[in-house]
Amino acid sequence: MKRRRCGGCVCVVRKNQPDSPPPEPPKIDTRRLEEKFAVLNTGIYECRSCGYKYDESAGDPSYPIPPGLQFDKLPEDWRCPTCGAAQSFFVSKSVEIAGFAENQQFGFGGNALTSGQKAVLIYGSLFFFFVLFLSGYFLQ
Repeated sequence: MKRRRCGGCVCVVRKNQPDSPPPEPPKIDTRRLEEKFAVLNTGIYECRSCGYKYDESAGDPSYPIPPGLQFDKLPEDWRCPTCGAAQSFFVSKSVEIAGFAENQQFGFGGNALTSGQKAVLIYGSLFFFFVLFLSGYFLQ
């Protein structure tokens, strides 16, 4: 170790200092890789070309396809009524439900709700009880 003066201070200069070991890569939690959230099919398929949405519950009156017919059961010659794209251009609009797929059968049905449905349920019930609380002031 050498000391040298530079300006008004004493600096320490180390020669032949061994390099510090390289930082370890971040460890990946293996449980994160095993997470599988429940994916719920909405029955709506969107055309990637034009954005037309085929809803299974509404069908397609222009072809005519009755309501309730699944997208997989559509006739082979059915095409997008807006742009004429084939069925292969359609993608399924699915919703990911919070929670693991194997845990969806437990509870009071709250596990099968989407995040939007849970928010409506929570804030709706809070609003209901707030109104109920305020209605107590109007009683004689």
